[in-house]
Amino acid sequence: MSSGSIFTYVETKEALFHLVFVYGFGQLGEATPALPIATPAPGDTVALIEHYLSKVPMPRIPAALLEDHPADVGAELRGIVEERYEMLAELWPLLAVIERCAVDVPELEEFYYQRARLAYFGLLARYLDVRTAAGYLRAMPDAAVTARIITESIAWFAWKRHEGRDALLYDDDVVRRTVVEFICAALLEEPET
Repeated sequence: MSSGSIFTYVETKEALFHLVFVYGFGQLGEATPALPIATPAPGDTVALIEHYLSKVPMPRIPAALLEDHPADVGAELRGIVEERYEMLAELWPLLAVIERCAVDVPELEEFYYQRARLAYFGLLARYLDVRTAAGYLRAMPDAAVTARIITESIAWFAWKRHEGRDALLYDDDVVRRTVVEFICAALLEEPET
């Protein structure tokens, strides 16, 4: 389809950008919208993205931080890693658009990179610090770097590999299980014998 043909369906590229997220978050509905789709008001697209990303359930780290003495820290850590993996595996197409476009949309850059991502890294680093201080996890030189290593490892396998030639090299379920086990093995203390 030529770029000129696209504009019979949307008024502007801002309308097309907005439509990507309306569709991606499942808000388009069954009925065909009136064409061409109107340009959203300034800030509407970023507000839509913020609204839906803030509703993505990620309860495991906050719940873990409420527990001083987990019954099974291995299961707790595994749940945290699996939760992040599943979220990225599900949302990666939308997150890829966000990352590519944030440089051109300062409000999106501020929300995604300065608030959402940094908040997650900080929360994960806090969890790692708390569990390491209590002797449940292996000490690493820096919790913030460790949180980033965990997150970027998950992101590459759950998301980034799908954008390149490596998408079909590995079975999705095997990849997920391997990433989870690898991260857990790196952080869990070996039981004393």
